[in-house]
Amino acid sequence: MGKKQITWAQFKVSGFKIVDLLTPALKLVKLLSHFETSVVLMKRTYILAIVLFFGCKEKNKDFNTEKGHNKTIIADTYELIKSNDSRVLLIVFPGGGATSKETKENFNIVENATGNSFSVLLMNFNRHLWINEEDSEKLSADIKTIIEQNDLNTEKIFIGGISIGGTVAITIANYLSKSNSSIEPNGVFVVDSPIDLYALYQSSQKDILRKDFSEERLSEPKFIIRYFEEEFGRSDTLLTNIQKVSPITLQTRNTTNIKNLKNKKLRFYTEPDTLWWKENRQTDFESTNAYMLQKTFEILKSENWNNVQLVQTENKGFRANGKRHPHSWSIVDTDDLIEWILE
Repeated sequence: MGKKQITWAQFKVSGFKIVDLLTPALKLVKLLSHFETSVVLMKRTYILAIVLFFGCKEKNKDFNTEKGHNKTIIADTYELIKSNDSRVLLIVFPGGGATSKETKENFNIVENATGNSFSVLLMNFNRHLWINEEDSEKLSADIKTIIEQNDLNTEKIFIGGISIGGTVAITIANYLSKSNSSIEPNGVFVVDSPIDLYALYQSSQKDILRKDFSEERLSEPKFIIRYFEEEFGRSDTLLTNIQKVSPITLQTRNTTNIKNLKNKKLRFYTEPDTLWWKENRQTDFESTNAYMLQKTFEILKSENWNNVQLVQTENKGFRANGKRHPHSWSIVDTDDLIEWILE
């Protein structure tokens, strides 16, 4: 189980579906995969995709700017907007392949947060469907280094993310809470994230049986099945192994991997627009993140998680370009989020 990091190209996870906005590199991978099923060739095309994608991407340079009472530090792995009178540190993880720049474009949190004396740390940690213990240890060390180098106030810390960034957020928050870390979070928020990896696998298994799906549409679930079976094995072995890293497993009601968050503030955001998913992705509600987060909320409440909340919105999901999409940062009311953090 050592290949959590998807390094083959930029991707998004929308609902349980990985491809939302494809880069040219990933399109090349998918095209080649239609002509060859060899795993060896697929891995080679993934490497080619990396070269194409990262070879064309300009590398960020560290620099600092100051505006008003805030200071901005941009590095390769993060962007920090530091408030001089900071009383809260907000750590945000992006969706698959997205950067801190894209997070700022789609999630209108920075101005509101810094206006309430928050420092905002926007991470570029963006290519992990899941993280294991080793990943969590390294990531926590990286965050601690950023905090120490920038002398950030850690009296109150909240961590959040969208899509796979939410999966990372809830996992690293649980790790920090169990390790008696000096950067232990006070709460976590998850925005339409696939935190049940086994449900993602099951959804893909259902999809490959669909007769109304095009080859293009089928390439997504086929990849998920192949990738997960390579990482976790098959049949009962897959379920056993996947539960070691999946934050939640609804099939077995397994919440072990987030158990240290029971007394923390926890919030799930979704927009269960069943009609949109049906018309645009041919996806049933039971195969969406909204359904999975709803069921997770119900399980946690039944187990006396008193600080968990489910926020379900309606017609609020839009991308920065105005395109309608329920799997978007815009479903989060930033005023309400900040009020919840400060309570």
